[in-house]
Amino acid sequence: MISEEEKDLLREVQRLPLTKRPFAEIADRLGMKEEGVMIMCNDLLDRGVIRRFGPSISHRKVGFAGNPMTVLNVPEEELDDVGREIASEPDVTHCYARSGWDYNLFFMIHARTREEGLDRAHEIVSTTGIQGYRIMFSIKEFKKIPFEIPKENNIR
Repeated sequence: MISEEEKDLLREVQRLPLTKRPFAEIADRLGMKEEGVMIMCNDLLDRGVIRRFGPSISHRKVGFAGNPMTVLNVPEEELDDVGREIASEPDVTHCYARSGWDYNLFFMIHARTREEGLDRAHEIVSTTGIQGYRIMFSIKEFKKIPFEIPKENNIR
């Protein structure tokens, strides 16, 4: 669980201001001291509530056009190990276990070309020994926005 004060802080840090001292600006907005904001952010990082601070980049606009989503049918008893193995690959940006379909492990990579993406996806899957998999490419992006905590106080 997170406190109300932490929820307020999360709403502010999800879009850091582009200033010399963004945490000072956030502290002013919240009626806190800059050091307090930084201590609270570090605590949230340590607890895994925040994974990192960084930019959100539109991969297609910076030249990554070959972006396969690979889905695998992994035996249930191997799912955690295979998922961790794939997630440890530096170019895997998303890796999820899911249910309700013929495939239960999904991962995404970003590559400059379709061929490069296919080659890398096959390479990653080959290290797992899993035979049942598919590689899919999106044909159109309808919406892509980062998750944001709503301003209204509806976090539980």
